[in-house]
Amino acid sequence: MEENDYYSRNRGARKEYQRQYYENNKQRIRMKRRLEELDDPEKFKSRKKYNQEYYQNNKGKILEKRAKLYSKRKVAAKNKS
Repeated sequence: MEENDYYSRNRGARKEYQRQYYENNKQRIRMKRRLEELDDPEKFKSRKKYNQEYYQNNKGKILEKRAKLYSKRKVAAKNKS
C-alpha cells in the first residue's frame, strides 16, 4: 500500500522527468530507432502497427487532449492581442 502512495504522490515528477529526458535525447532516440529498423525491417512494421492500434484504441482521449490544447492556445493568443 505504501508503494502505491509513493508512486501516486510522485507521478507528476516522474512524468516531467520522462518528458525532459525525451526532449534532451530525442535525436539520439530517433537515430537508434532508424538503425534498428534498417537492420530489421520487421521492427518498422511492428512499431507502425502498434502506433496505429494505439491511436485507434485511444482516439477519443487523444482528440480531446488536442482540443483542450488548441482552445488554451486560442484563448492565450486572443488575450495577447
